[in-house]
Amino acid sequence: MKKALANLEVVIKESDATIESTDLPRLRMYEFQLQQVFQNLIGNAIRYRSSEPPRINVAAQQRGAEWLISVQDNGIGIAPEFKEQIFGIFKRLHSTAEYPGTGMGLAICQRIIERLGGRIWVESVPNQGATFMFTLGERGSL
Repeated sequence: MKKALANLEVVIKESDATIESTDLPRLRMYEFQLQQVFQNLIGNAIRYRSSEPPRINVAAQQRGAEWLISVQDNGIGIAPEFKEQIFGIFKRLHSTAEYPGTGMGLAICQRIIERLGGRIWVESVPNQGATFMFTLGERGSL
């Protein structure tokens, strides 16, 4: 996560984002893959912010042989009917003029997590933020 935050340093400062984290587990997997997941999820939390400065909380909780990792924000949220659609490649809910991006970030996250044997999903209420959650085993796969 440290490398993802370093890559996002400019947008974090420009948006006045606050990012907090619990202790995160050390997992046996390709570092770049998890970095890309964090970078996409945190980057989206900053991009899809409300009028308030972004507040992002990253947490990890061990559940038996797997870890549940969450990235929670105070952004614009996601309507229930779009919770599955957002993981599709090039699926966007907003125009690029309104929120820049390619529409590939969440699809990449989903592919990385699923290839490692985990799953990823979102819980959200429009205008009340979103929490993206994913599971991973201690060795990166379950």
